[in-house]
Amino acid sequence: MQQYQIENAIETLVRHLKGATDIDHQIFFKYMEHVCNKNSQHYILGDLQLVANVLKKYELKEFVDVISLFDYKAAQILDVHLRGLQ
Repeated sequence: MQQYQIENAIETLVRHLKGATDIDHQIFFKYMEHVCNKNSQHYILGDLQLVANVLKKYELKEFVDVISLFDYKAAQILDVHLRGLQ
């Protein structure tokens, strides 16, 4: 997956996370589940270094905690990558 695709997914997630309604939050978790699903064509966890770079760029290190709900192994690796980017 290309960096712009990961950035678009992250921006969409942030928009719904910051939304004030319950619907926004439901969309956030449903979309997060979708982008963390290995069988999805929108799977973003294939290149964890790239994901870590995008999370660092957008200052969204807390997303690792949410990712851990769907793929704890990827979250652990992301955490290591983010610590290396500090």
